[in-house]
Amino acid sequence: MKTKMRNLATFVLLSAASLTILFASPTIQPSGNAQNEVDVALPGIVSRSSDSPGTRTRADADLPSLRYGSHIDLNQPGVTLDQVDARSFTLEPNQIGVNRGVAVSPNTRAQKFVNPDGSQIIALVIKSSGASGVGVHFRNFALADGDEVYVYGAAPDSMVFGPFTEKGPWGSDEFWSGTVDGDTAVIEFYKRTDENRQGFEISEISHILAERDWRLPSNGPDVLNCEVDASCFGDPEKNAVARIVFNNNGMFVCTGTLLNDLAQDETPYFLTANHCVNSQVVAQTVEAYWFYQTTSCNSGVLRTWVHSPPGANLLATQGANDFSFLRLQSNAPAGAFFSGWTSTAQSAGTGVFGLHHPDGYMPPGVNSYLRRSTGSVMNTNFNCLDLADGYETGWTSGSTEPGSSGSGLFTSSNHYLIGVLSCGPAPPTCNNPGAGYSKFANFYPLIRQYIYSGAPSAPIAKPATYLAAHSFRANWRSVSGATGYILDVATNNSFTSYVPGYQHLNVGNTVGHTVAGLGASTTYYYRVRAYNGSGTSGNSNVISVTTLPPTGRPAVVTNPATLVMSHSAKLNAAVDPHGFSTTVYFQYGRTISYGFRTPNQIRTGNSYQNVAANISGLTAHTTYHFRVVGINAAGITYGGDRTFVTP
Repeated sequence: MKTKMRNLATFVLLSAASLTILFASPTIQPSGNAQNEVDVALPGIVSRSSDSPGTRTRADADLPSLRYGSHIDLNQPGVTLDQVDARSFTLEPNQIGVNRGVAVSPNTRAQKFVNPDGSQIIALVIKSSGASGVGVHFRNFALADGDEVYVYGAAPDSMVFGPFTEKGPWGSDEFWSGTVDGDTAVIEFYKRTDENRQGFEISEISHILAERDWRLPSNGPDVLNCEVDASCFGDPEKNAVARIVFNNNGMFVCTGTLLNDLAQDETPYFLTANHCVNSQVVAQTVEAYWFYQTTSCNSGVLRTWVHSPPGANLLATQGANDFSFLRLQSNAPAGAFFSGWTSTAQSAGTGVFGLHHPDGYMPPGVNSYLRRSTGSVMNTNFNCLDLADGYETGWTSGSTEPGSSGSGLFTSSNHYLIGVLSCGPAPPTCNNPGAGYSKFANFYPLIRQYIYSGAPSAPIAKPATYLAAHSFRANWRSVSGATGYILDVATNNSFTSYVPGYQHLNVGNTVGHTVAGLGASTTYYYRVRAYNGSGTSGNSNVISVTTLPPTGRPAVVTNPATLVMSHSAKLNAAVDPHGFSTTVYFQYGRTISYGFRTPNQIRTGNSYQNVAANISGLTAHTTYHFRVVGINAAGITYGGDRTFVTP
């Protein structure tokens, strides 16, 4: 395939092998010092869990439109974009799609349905004609409590992404939805109340080009005929490899590999190339396709693959060694393999093999299924573009191509991962093929704290809750083996300006902490680390949060019911009056139409306060719905719906 370079007008010739990088120019960070590291190795393990990546299809998702029986007409898109002329684009290596600007909100050409309980379903149907896949870029995403947004395709078996709530999965009010098959995306907005809020904006969509389209600008061939089906070999590492799709001002594909860690706790650490994923913004869009392989050797039939939703935290990256080390937001699926590795530098002549996904196809396109290249290390001090001091391999079977970038190199003797694919022949060839790999031994010092330390893994920070004018609650996921957590809160995302009292704050063994004494209408950032007797983890991802203005509508949270008996229960909530005297009560009943309410209570102040009400006269063995309601001079706010079942 003809390979085009970002910011380069022509190919770069590199020694007799004529190698070129397989995607984009890396970003350089300070290097580690491999000379001071003790050589270690860790074997791989098969996942023992039964985890699924949490994705669902329209057939098994609890979509509001199905719940209420609303019929969304998928043949009546509110926005239709014309087919793209692929010949007008200069595609970069590994690029399979482009972003297309739109200006859409729930108030724009939507299908609207009013439900019997007063809630609404607002459906936006966007068609990008001729696309083989579509994703949605949300901005200014801020939903009321109880509101939800889902994204799915037109096909009955389409994947469903969501529910997206509050300020989105990263707490930043901006994110990409994930990719649905086909040329149509449906955005289903369940609006719990009639509050006059826009909810979100859609600024652009991704358009994955049909195979015939993205081949036009390159005039490239299909996958090389010398590529070897990985299913012809029994390597367990096959199930450690995933095809990844991500958005970096357009849609791209690469390959990556799961890594085992010392704790063997199946933390989804994932290794790919810096020239594929080189920023946290891009990492947040990474989607993984697992088990993208054939059913048997040369069958030409794909086995059932698993599509993980987008999201990863970039823990370490470096241009000179062309690697990026991620922690995926979703757990690896059941049956995945966590690859072993060694920090020992390999010598020339070492037998090796690579596992990779060539070319630009993605499921269900059969051509990019997993391939295996076999050969040996030819050169241990190889340079190509920004890669320095890498391995050069010579293949005796198979090759590597654009799309293979970021894939792992393994030793033939013990199947340890020793490198990450950085560059390959330009154009790809079956005639004396070779490839350039970064050395795991060189960048191991930068990731050792994650994969070979008694310290716990880095936590995953979650969006803030209990948001008020002068406080919020920071949240994170628990980490196996942690005995406590350390919280940082700052006024900038580089954490050079800390909020007094919130630099390296030990909050104990908890998964949330209230941050108080803040300014109204101000943006803050937080991150967290886990610790135990063996050490402290690296930083989590960073969450941004903006406090509320000094006064406004009440903020309310419906909490679980307690003291549930056959004929009575206690309803609970938290309410921030938000600077005004606020009337608070609960609605409850057997359906989400409720029908009953508790007496009014009055709250004042500018922070969250607990509110409770006892109800009686209930029926045994019955499901009840309830929510809290707050009213003040600025307006009314409804809490999310909760349920309980009487015994």
